[in-house]
Amino acid sequence: MRKSSQELLDNYQIRKSKTEKIAFIDWLEQQLGNQNYLLKKEHYEKDGVNLIVGDLETAKIILTAHYDTQALSIFPIFMGFSNWISFFISQLWAMLPIVPLSFFGGTILASGILTLSFKEIIIGIFLISLMLLYCFQITKGLANKHTANDNTSGVATLLAILEDLPENKREEVCFVFFDQEEIGLVGSQNFKKQHEPLIKGKPLINFDCVSDGNTLFFVTKKAFRESNYNNQLAESTKKIVDKTEKDYKFGTAFKNIYTSDQIIFKNSVGVAAAKKLPIFGYYLNRIHTRKDTRFDYQNIELLNQVIQDFILHI
Repeated sequence: MRKSSQELLDNYQIRKSKTEKIAFIDWLEQQLGNQNYLLKKEHYEKDGVNLIVGDLETAKIILTAHYDTQALSIFPIFMGFSNWISFFISQLWAMLPIVPLSFFGGTILASGILTLSFKEIIIGIFLISLMLLYCFQITKGLANKHTANDNTSGVATLLAILEDLPENKREEVCFVFFDQEEIGLVGSQNFKKQHEPLIKGKPLINFDCVSDGNTLFFVTKKAFRESNYNNQLAESTKKIVDKTEKDYKFGTAFKNIYTSDQIIFKNSVGVAAAKKLPIFGYYLNRIHTRKDTRFDYQNIELLNQVIQDFILHI
């Protein structure tokens, strides 16, 4: 494992609070400075800071990953994304603790008020309080200390590409580390808003959760699929991944609902490492929990090699 990835895992997995993000940004700036890169910090409202490396005007492509990390989920998380049914099931699963607590809490509280039952009122308030506490925890609560896959892996991938990118290709690529993906794609939306004229039509490839799964999954939007970039990315992927025991798959963004930063960009690709179940299809798991410790470094290096080859031929 390269030094930057190891340091990232050992010292900067938690990037949720302002202090934690500043520590990471300082480290990243030093790492990039050693490679003669300049890191631009782009501030926006709500204390958000997107990090940009490269020139958007000269870049042919934009490579991205979100660097912020999430609150700890006390409920197991999985995300199906390779068909609408699995996506819908996984969304229902995520709501599972909220719905019964809300329903029973509200029902019991209403009954207690109508019957003047102090016991029912207390139980209802308790259940509703649990629901509110759960919602607070998964959005603004204690930080998850284990973020190997989501999305330390994406950050490590960008770093690997930056470190190996030939100097004569640097002006052709712009790298963006998005902030606040975990609270609703806030960083990427602000980036798009600020730079719409420069990024319009340029292909964007986003890496999110790429280290826990044996299938490298590329979710492509229509504009990307209809360009020559799609053919070259497919060729580069086949050339590199076919030499290994890993698998890869390309799928359309309409059928494969991968909800990361790339979805707000018209000409984009979302990249993830997925697992597969019969009928259910491809999915992610362990994210947002203490079990997010799987960091398959081979995935990082394969994606690095794929993108290096892709850049060489575009």
